[in-house]
Amino acid sequence: MRFDLRGKIIFSKELNSEIIEDIEEVLKSSREFFLKGVPKGKEEEASKIVDYVFQGNELVLHIVSGRYTRAHDALIRLKKPIVEKIGRKHRIGIRSILIENYEISIPVESNTVKDIKVPECEEVIFEDNTLKLVFRNIGEKELKRNIIDRAIKFVKNYVESEEDLTRRVCVIEPGTVVREYKTKRSITFKEDPTEVAEKLGWVKRFPGKGQWFYTPPMAKLFRIFEELIMEECVNKIGFEECLFPKLIPLEIMYKMRYLEGLPEGMYYVSPPKRDPEMFKEFVTEMMIKREIPIKKLRDLLRDPGYVLAPAQCEPFYQFFEHMLVDVDKPVKFVDRSGWTYRWEGGGARGLDRVNEFLRIECVMLGSPEFVEKVRDETLRYAEKLAEKLDLEYWTVVGDDPFYLEGRKKEDRDIEFPEIPKYEMRLWLPYEKEERRGVAVTSANVHGTHFVEGFNIRDYRGRKVWTGCTGYGITRWVVGFLAQYGFNYDDWPKVIQKKYGKPPEIPKVINWP
Repeated sequence: MRFDLRGKIIFSKELNSEIIEDIEEVLKSSREFFLKGVPKGKEEEASKIVDYVFQGNELVLHIVSGRYTRAHDALIRLKKPIVEKIGRKHRIGIRSILIENYEISIPVESNTVKDIKVPECEEVIFEDNTLKLVFRNIGEKELKRNIIDRAIKFVKNYVESEEDLTRRVCVIEPGTVVREYKTKRSITFKEDPTEVAEKLGWVKRFPGKGQWFYTPPMAKLFRIFEELIMEECVNKIGFEECLFPKLIPLEIMYKMRYLEGLPEGMYYVSPPKRDPEMFKEFVTEMMIKREIPIKKLRDLLRDPGYVLAPAQCEPFYQFFEHMLVDVDKPVKFVDRSGWTYRWEGGGARGLDRVNEFLRIECVMLGSPEFVEKVRDETLRYAEKLAEKLDLEYWTVVGDDPFYLEGRKKEDRDIEFPEIPKYEMRLWLPYEKEERRGVAVTSANVHGTHFVEGFNIRDYRGRKVWTGCTGYGITRWVVGFLAQYGFNYDDWPKVIQKKYGKPPEIPKVINWP
């Protein structure tokens, strides 16, 4: 790597010959403090002052370096010895530091980075297997925010990491099947449950993408599976029910690092400006044109401040933020209070992949041993429920833990479990080309990922981990119907007993 900086130090008054002489004395000895912390044998990669000139109240500098004592760090390092040399003696101070132009050259082996976008960077140039970042007009405020170092780290992570973080921390190859169960009966239903449900009127497409209206027969089945999962899985492990908010402030998503991992997978919420007078023009135009004036509405909204809960467990970590906990008194909470939202874009299709879905979310906090034990229990009870219902399933090592999605590298000192995620899938017999399943249970251990992000500590300094398991009610029902069909008489006795008399759909002349 090569760093080529042209910048200036701006003083509080004009520089006379005596002041300049003292500053030059500091510059001549600059290598001494540029070399501090540089490994032996790497001295040539430390910063060097190539040239300098005094102009009025400014010291204009040209500094180059390799990867040690980078040029921008060297510019900052000059400040203290110069002030110590001339401050009291000449009654002068440094008003500001400015980088006018800064070119950082990073060698790369692949042209896959040629279209990379780097925040705060004026230009990104790719040529001769080198990626050049060009920064201009960077002041001391930006330097203290470490935007340059973060930009470099961003590029290096992008370039250097071919293997994603999940595969690096996982002791078993993601995608490996760890358990499976074959049904004991002959499965004769081979139709797509989405298509059949639509024909029967159990569901109706909603205008919003990836959303459905679930009529009484389907809604009742949803509630039965919710009840079954609570009885057969959640309550047996002793989770206590809470009601989690579903409108999540952006700062919480930032601390979860979800905004880094999957920013394109969330619904963002913009509160309106609470002023009826401002909306009068919007309403008038809408009434006259008989259409929604979207552009005018956009001007009446504040910047996005929230997202609709994409993971459902977000409030749990914020609840314990800055708290001292006792891992001898671990916590097990469960929430089943509403919808979860994820923007699947073009991935949204039938009932098995939707943008709005129902889940039961179990979240735990305690010692590493406790969290892994409870996570494994939540998964095993889900498998037992599937076996009780004679539903064919398989469980794999997950390749996309939600809290690591989109991340290639971890730059914090985070502890990860040996298996971050297990995923249980129910077989979809209607898929003819390949054996495909729908993921119905996701069992995760986060290690200290959220503990660090939300500054959660044990009062005696012991390790604290978190974990979560999501039971997708929507997908459990889809997997059940895919294997059993819609004929009540073909269903397991336990489902028939809970379902009772099938409810009717609304009587409408031209539907379903």
